[in-house]
Amino acid sequence: VGEPHCYAETTLTTICAGEEFSAKGKLVLSDGWRAMERKMLGELLGKQKEPAVLPDVQEQSQCSVAGVELKEGQTSPPKHFTEDLLLHAMEIASADSMPEGVERQGIGTPATRAATIEKLVQKGFLERKGTKKTKVLLPTDKGKALITVMPEEIQSADMTADWEAKLLQIERSEMEPSEFMTEINTMITELVKNTEMKKGVNALMKNKIIGVCPNCGANVVEREKGWFCENRECRFVLWKDNAFFKRLGKRLDSHVADKLLRDGRVRLKDCKSAKGKTYNATVLLSCEADGRSKFSLEFEGGC
Repeated sequence: VGEPHCYAETTLTTICAGEEFSAKGKLVLSDGWRAMERKMLGELLGKQKEPAVLPDVQEQSQCSVAGVELKEGQTSPPKHFTEDLLLHAMEIASADSMPEGVERQGIGTPATRAATIEKLVQKGFLERKGTKKTKVLLPTDKGKALITVMPEEIQSADMTADWEAKLLQIERSEMEPSEFMTEINTMITELVKNTEMKKGVNALMKNKIIGVCPNCGANVVEREKGWFCENRECRFVLWKDNAFFKRLGKRLDSHVADKLLRDGRVRLKDCKSAKGKTYNATVLLSCEADGRSKFSLEFEGGC
């Protein structure tokens, strides 16, 4: 509700030894609403860096170099995406390429973006890491493999912009829906036929081998829901969502699975009984006659 805050912004471009340098400066013409902001948030705003004021120079003016110094430093890697940053990035993706008047901009819609991220986490392409206060989203090996095999056309948000432009043409009766669908069918056919397997994909897509099957001796590999024997005829599997370990108040993770396959046993501390008491015990792994995994408990002291 205050008066406008007016300022003049100057961009100064200088050429020295054939190299181009640029600098920006601001000169406040009228404080306007900023005067009230300074009054209310003076201490906080005082910590912010004030914009430089550039000298009043005319075009084609000559200037001299006051001094030169060489600084050595290191660049910082880009910060990992938090959920909020990724949602914003999805919203503005290829915004410059979007035509005027389209219904959707960026990747997805406000209603589907958060659900898309959640689905990527559930399917094992993304994982959340960090403290309770700040969690970042990182790609898993499975996610990196997907990015590696995905053709460039599918990865680019420009494809969404192109499709939105054509949907707008259909809405205005400037393009037939059948023509649009034919283009998509042709593109998918070409991608399937002509996309070459990229270098290193085989290594990325291989399931991680964590041990040897106690039933048939084949490799045991990690998949989304558990650790499976590579021999299709064998029924051996260690499920991640394991009822036996749940009853003990424990979780069957990769460390426990590794110990079971290597030693046939794993010692667990502070297991919980049905009455809520805690105890230490060793879980023993064996196999049923048909190859399925079987667990038993060995209590300390032989009890």
